[in-house]
Amino acid sequence: MRYTDRSLRILKYAEMEAERTTKVVYPVHLLLGILLDKTGVCAELYINYPSLTEILNDRIEQMQFDIEDKGIIYEPFNINISQTTKTVLEHADFQMKRFKQVYINEGHIVDAIFKNNDRITKAIIDGLDVSRILEIVSVPRDMIVSLRDYSFPTIPTSGITFRKAKLSDASSLKIFVEKEFGNGWLDSIKNGFLKEDIPIFIAQDDQGIIGFACFDVVRRKKGLFGPMGTSFSNRIQGIGYTLLHYCLVEMKEIGYEYAVIGEAGPLEFYEKACNADVIPKKITDLQQ
Repeated sequence: MRYTDRSLRILKYAEMEAERTTKVVYPVHLLLGILLDKTGVCAELYINYPSLTEILNDRIEQMQFDIEDKGIIYEPFNINISQTTKTVLEHADFQMKRFKQVYINEGHIVDAIFKNNDRITKAIIDGLDVSRILEIVSVPRDMIVSLRDYSFPTIPTSGITFRKAKLSDASSLKIFVEKEFGNGWLDSIKNGFLKEDIPIFIAQDDQGIIGFACFDVVRRKKGLFGPMGTSFSNRIQGIGYTLLHYCLVEMKEIGYEYAVIGEAGPLEFYEKACNADVIPKKITDLQQ
């Protein structure tokens, strides 16, 4: 399994909490690990639900764990984890692959915890505002990038060509998008090709298009980055990173001071790639 850096930190925090309490990592420790990370949406959850850490720790003390459960060895943990924790991580991996992503993130983990039906996990999360927790951590979030002091980064050379799309690319890009991602983005792509200066960049190799990125095409809204996608077989090569920055530098040249990334899925990618910040949700009723 592949994990984002934040997810690896969460697993490490979960392990620390388990060493302090049950000596075996249970799903509740993953939740505590998320609250301890305090970055990105994890920090937002901690701020909006300040009592959650205490609630979870109180329930761990009250819960009767199976003392015969010695757990199982499972990477990347250094101590044993419960079978239910293994199930949670396997479901997170399934969700990640279902959305054609390549790294398990905090959203996949939280979603998998709340879909777990074992006795202990159900008792631990009983009465929590699960839907609002998921709304913060597990659903795609809007992000914002300041372009005021933005500068185009150094891009490593490769055998991949990056260029502005031309009208003649419309048919091949439509075929690529439909094959790799379905038809959900086709209207936005069409909007891009209706513009005189097409706000779409593509990446291609000898075989054809392998990635694309757009701006100002979703509902024809100004200052909105996306959609962006890279063929599954070409992930983790910096293609999305490069396409993102070709769009951002042009958005800055147009005169935008900010770029909004709508419903971003891999939040940590954008946080690292362009210092994007999640736009906070106004949630005030998560107290318990």
